[in-house]
Amino acid sequence: MDLPNARRAGNFARSRPVIDCAQCGASLYVPEWSEFHESGSVRHLWYCETCGYKFETTVHYAAA
Repeated sequence: MDLPNARRAGNFARSRPVIDCAQCGASLYVPEWSEFHESGSVRHLWYCETCGYKFETTVHYAAA
């Protein structure tokens, strides 16, 4: 095993946002769908392939 590559892979995994399923707790890496709002927020629709649960999250950004 090439240790420097393993370190880079670990850093990459930690740098990616991960959210847990609100129903079963499985790790979700990519939203099913995202929508930008002019108000400066982004709404994400998440789908868990493990249990089939769907839920939304909203991220609000401060005005620049």
